Amino acid sequence: MRAPKPRLAVLTLLAVLTLPLRVIAAEEAPREAIDLEALEKDRAQKAGRYPVAQRISRYLSAAAKEVDAGDPEEAIKLLEKLRLNRLNPYERALVFRMLAHIAYGANQPENAIGYFEKFLAEEMLPIRDEARVRFNIAQLYLSLQQWNNAIDWLKQWMRYVAIPEPLGYYLMGIAYYQLEDFESAIDYTKRAVELGPNPRESWLRLLAALYAQKQDYENAAPVLEELVLRFPKKQYWVQLSLIYGARENYRRSLSVQQVAYAQGFLTEDKELRRLARSYLYHNLPYPAALVLEKAIESGEIAPDSEAFELLANSWIAAREYEKSLGPLRNAAKLSEDGNLYVRLGQVHMQRENWKEASALLEKAVEKGGLKDPGNAELLLGIAYYNGAHVTRARSSFLRARKHESTRNAAIRWITHLDTERNTVDSEDNAKTG
Repeated sequence: MRAPKPRLAVLTLLAVLTLPLRVIAAEEAPREAIDLEALEKDRAQKAGRYPVAQRISRYLSAAAKEVDAGDPEEAIKLLEKLRLNRLNPYERALVFRMLAHIAYGANQPENAIGYFEKFLAEEMLPIRDEARVRFNIAQLYLSLQQWNNAIDWLKQWMRYVAIPEPLGYYLMGIAYYQLEDFESAIDYTKRAVELGPNPRESWLRLLAALYAQKQDYENAAPVLEELVLRFPKKQYWVQLSLIYGARENYRRSLSVQQVAYAQGFLTEDKELRRLARSYLYHNLPYPAALVLEKAIESGEIAPDSEAFELLANSWIAAREYEKSLGPLRNAAKLSEDGNLYVRLGQVHMQRENWKEASALLEKAVEKGGLKDPGNAELLLGIAYYNGAHVTRARSSFLRARKHESTRNAAIRWITHLDTERNTVDSEDNAKTG
């Protein structure tokens, strides 16, 4: 499926975010000077001294037809009929080149390299042909994962071309990356990106990965910005937001996440939770709640205790207390301890719903694992008291008194209850006396 084109919001955002990548130009590494013009003349003179005999030309043409017809073995048989020691250097070079291409087509890279090297040793064909062969040899070594050999041949190739193609620099970057020489890998990959008028996605992706490997987030950011502009895929939007987060530029990180979400790129549980937390960090609880609510309903976010708690906190921060109750109750049910029942009980106490608050705080104490069990008992006592269950309230305050964190508050409540009871007793005695 093709990635959707960036919307106007994307382009507006990145018009502010994006720095031109090519202003950071890497210096061209010096290459050993070769007089290519003189070499080209030398090759032309040699070709004039060693013409291809008609008989040899017929064998080469027949072998080429067999290869095109899908019968490389017959092509090899034809070429084997030629006695190499009786051929002139130019003819041998043509035979070696054809044998190399046949070996390459047969997935025999070692044989192909051997024939290509024999072709080069003849020093007969035009420099552009030799340069192409050197590039082919480098690619074959890359396929064999012989990184040092690949680098050596790429460097040779660079000496034999007037202007090296960006692809060669990219391949050097890959080879150095495999050797864990990240500095050199960055240098060559960066040149590939800068030299290509339209750098390929894989080049930009490798450069971004190299910068991230070194935790050089400052340089990784503009590369990822160019990736989202040229190839607006989910992975690049997510990586860009993470890079901004790593640089503690949380506002830009949120902006990138918003654009990615609007394009439908954020669909995974961790991505959506991260977006919600980013909203909350920037004191935007309402959109955080909307994201979470929609994702939980659709199944994109797992309906676990943490998700429901995050949703409840978002609604509470948005002062939508009524909407927070359902998620908070779900979170409390799924939680392994009773701490969320304490929180839920507090919400009902704020609403002066003492009966419901008492029931929830009882569940909290029963479930256990509380961070502050004394506080739960204290709150339960207050809920009982306001619900006119004085005896239960006193029992809860007595339990709260056993905990250092709530001892003083519990004593004050017990004193209050005792004073209140004594006052009532005195009034009763006065009436009966």
